[in-house]
Amino acid sequence: MQKISQLFGRTLAGERTWDVLRLVDFVENEEILDDSRIAITGHSGGAAVSMFAAALDERLSPVALNAYFCTFKDSIIAIDHCECNYVPGIFRLGEMWDIAGAIAPRQLTIATGDEDPIFPINGTKRAFSRLEQIYLNAGAEDACELFVGSGAHRYYPKGVWPTIEKHL
Repeated sequence: MQKISQLFGRTLAGERTWDVLRLVDFVENEEILDDSRIAITGHSGGAAVSMFAAALDERLSPVALNAYFCTFKDSIIAIDHCECNYVPGIFRLGEMWDIAGAIAPRQLTIATGDEDPIFPINGTKRAFSRLEQIYLNAGAEDACELFVGSGAHRYYPKGVWPTIEKHL
């Protein structure tokens, strides 16, 4: 699918983000659904889509990204990933913290493992430090948090669900 999408100037990340944004439109237009309460979370590639969607749409809040947020240099560029993680030209626009910074001032939690081999903790901490500065400049320093679990590339419910429950 990725290769076919690329023939038309599209990416899987873009296609999936588009789908999420259309789903939010659907929720907003259905009377029986509460469109004032739309959180988003995802793991790995799902966290990438969650980040892109939340950066583009203020209706998504709170946001919890699990096992994805890092620097592009330390993760997507340095380590071979599945095709769904690649967005051609994105690095010319900025680093990952710049994209996640577009979520400010909404609540954002980053959850990761201290031994994640494809999103290394040192890169995650560097990126989070830059993200914290964006949130500070937005007057929302308390709305951005980092949870580091013990382990590798997996879902950290203790880092994600308390944020969703508290802020939704």
